Amino acid sequence: MTTPATMAAAASSDSDRGRVESSAPSASTEASSKWLDAHYDPTANIHTFSACLALADLHGDGEYKLVVGDLGPGARQPRLKVLKGPAVLTESPLPALPAAAATFLMEQHEPRAPALALASGPCVYVYKNLRPYFKFSLPPLPLNPVEQDLWSQAKEDQIDPLTLKEMLEGIREKAEVPLSVQSLRFLQLELSEMGAFVNQHKSKTIRRQTVITTMTTLKKNLADEDAVSCLVLGTESKELLVLDPEAFTILAKVSAGSGSGRRLHSSVCSAVSAG
Repeated sequence: MTTPATMAAAASSDSDRGRVESSAPSASTEASSKWLDAHYDPTANIHTFSACLALADLHGDGEYKLVVGDLGPGARQPRLKVLKGPAVLTESPLPALPAAAATFLMEQHEPRAPALALASGPCVYVYKNLRPYFKFSLPPLPLNPVEQDLWSQAKEDQIDPLTLKEMLEGIREKAEVPLSVQSLRFLQLELSEMGAFVNQHKSKTIRRQTVITTMTTLKKNLADEDAVSCLVLGTESKELLVLDPEAFTILAKVSAGSGSGRRLHSSVCSAVSAG
């Protein structure tokens, strides 16, 4: 005999079973998912940042490969690695620690294989077919004229290290043009170490050199996917530089800050039109 209690229990059981079945993902749902499981390999021995990764069809054969600027563990030399899936196809030593990687088309000629650019310190190393092709170096920054004069006096033994220290500290606090690395290193020394430092460096030409902190690409003439692109460099001295993809000359240069986007757009358009 069916009682109201048994009917309620049966209804509750059917309802629970329906909830379980509806909450379980079907095979068709899993198959149609657009998400892929990330590959995880703790033994891959890759030490890098996302800025030093690039995915590109390096040989124009339709097969995309992952390019890695590997920093190297500990004090080991950094390396350029090319991976297809989880396998390392090639690797070669890099001259310095990489800061960014990018691939770009330099020319319209066949085969349409992109070049690889690796930024490191003040340089960009360009590879074609994974072989060294060109090295671009950032131009040095302008020096503080008073700093130059002080080191000239030190070279002629016209001022002592203590006076040099006091004068350089005054420049560091007030001047618009920052000091060179040589002067900054000098100011970090103890008084007993300054004499030896001056004797060692007073005959050297002082330089102010910035480094590349970021890098990307910018289409030169067309917005097409396979169009020629320029390299765009961001430096530690708050400057943006746009490089010609063939001659590797500076097409445009602008200091980052208020209105820099408009100035950069205007400079690039003028440079491309002139080219």
